[in-house]
Amino acid sequence: MAQIKIRRANREELPGIALLRDSVAAEEGAFQEGGAMLDLDMEIDPTLGHIMTHDPDGFLVALHRDETVGFGAAHTRGKQWLLSELWVLPQHRGSGAGEAVLGKLLGYGERSGARSFMAVVPNNGPLVWLLLRHGFEPATLVYEFRIGRDTAAGLATSLSALLPTQDVTQDLLEQRGQADLDRIDRLTRKISRDIDHVFWLKDLRLNVSFVRQGSRIAGYGYGGRTQVGPVAGTTQEAALAALGCALTSALDQSLKKHLQIRIPATFTPAIEAALDCGAQLRRVFSIFGIGDLPTFDRYILGPINLP
Repeated sequence: MAQIKIRRANREELPGIALLRDSVAAEEGAFQEGGAMLDLDMEIDPTLGHIMTHDPDGFLVALHRDETVGFGAAHTRGKQWLLSELWVLPQHRGSGAGEAVLGKLLGYGERSGARSFMAVVPNNGPLVWLLLRHGFEPATLVYEFRIGRDTAAGLATSLSALLPTQDVTQDLLEQRGQADLDRIDRLTRKISRDIDHVFWLKDLRLNVSFVRQGSRIAGYGYGGRTQVGPVAGTTQEAALAALGCALTSALDQSLKKHLQIRIPATFTPAIEAALDCGAQLRRVFSIFGIGDLPTFDRYILGPINLP
């Protein structure tokens, strides 16, 4: 077999990369329902475009005789490296493509000064095996729940009532409130991610709400047409209230019959709330990591590739 070659991806390749990802993920039941949401102007998955824009050296393709057989993407936020995507066509597994891409992506993280490494991945044997080979250890599970609109509306009302909440989308678009987002991110995720907040607000046009606990802003929750989350809180009560806001925003913007919520296993009250209202468990992901990772006990993920 000819040697696998790894090179940096080009933006023009993003539509094909998204199709490769969705075709492989669909076979494994490992990604969002309905495939990727394509940007109608650029004809690309906007989250992939965002990752490539800010971390172009961490977006790689694997080639076999000039055919793209896989790709991987990773991004860094502060001192934390996160694996966004890693997919290899089934007929090319065992060729070393996945190993080669992951090795290059880890090298990118090391050159960027990362001190911790994290991946949120489907419970897929080959990918989990690769992570374990490179020193990753399991941190926690992530449960993806499916919840109907009527049920989601009831849950949103009850959770939002826990603490005072406020829709601050317009204020943040005018560059106010960033300090509160940054403080909450550092407490819950150990990272600063202002570029991601700008992306969610301006590019995806999600709504964001703040939760107040006492005299301070204690949580935020994003929701919109494409997703519920991320949601974060300095306390679990604040994160639950922020989840209520995120659900409300998603219901206001989306006509979908069901919503998806991705809750880490360590956030027990959120899981209990989902189960109590009859949410269905659809998929299970795993968080693997190296180094000092957050506990994810006050956090709900948005998209898996930009957690």
